[in-house]
Amino acid sequence: MNIIELKEVTKSFSQGDRIFTALKNISFGIEKGEHIAIVGKSGSGKSTLLNLIAGIDHPSDGLVKVKDTNIHELGESELAGWRGKNIGIVFQFFQLIPTLTIIENTLLAMEFVKAIPKNERQERARSLLRRAGILDHFAKFPAALSGGEQQRAAIARALANDPDILVADEPTGNLDSGAAKSVKAIFAELVAGGTTVITVTHENVDGGQFDQVIRLQDGEISQ
Repeated sequence: MNIIELKEVTKSFSQGDRIFTALKNISFGIEKGEHIAIVGKSGSGKSTLLNLIAGIDHPSDGLVKVKDTNIHELGESELAGWRGKNIGIVFQFFQLIPTLTIIENTLLAMEFVKAIPKNERQERARSLLRRAGILDHFAKFPAALSGGEQQRAAIARALANDPDILVADEPTGNLDSGAAKSVKAIFAELVAGGTTVITVTHENVDGGQFDQVIRLQDGEISQ
């Protein structure tokens, strides 16, 4: 059974008096626990597609169903609450709050959603940082960490509320090969534990690493 399903999804944007269609009639399904790669060149529609799956944006047409919820039908405040509980998001440029320590960044994600009991949050944050291999840095600010360490902190924060789905937009795009390998190992571990992981990348990928590779070209799925 699919945990994510898109049917004939189109997304268009207004550019002055012109309409730009970023995605055209996209349809596919993703089962729980699958590791998915969304691949394509810059401008192919990868990030737009990820934003629709994560409920950051709405389709112009079509259906986006995630965990039996038609998320495109939710209002903004309702959608924000749903997203916080169900989707973990990892950004290319980390987007950690610079004035908070690494553990405070992780705790803040729990405070927003309130899915984790208050008396369990500190230990959960430490456990996530330990899993990411950066517990020793828990009291440091993001600027004191390397790019790879910041990305691992961002992954810990994305997992704060125990989401079933993790989406990552170019998560290794700014990392050296060693740090990128570490991040990919974390994703593989998550998938082995039943988390659905969707990775957007412009890199060539080995299809054997993924359950599905969705290739986009000019806003359409290509073979």
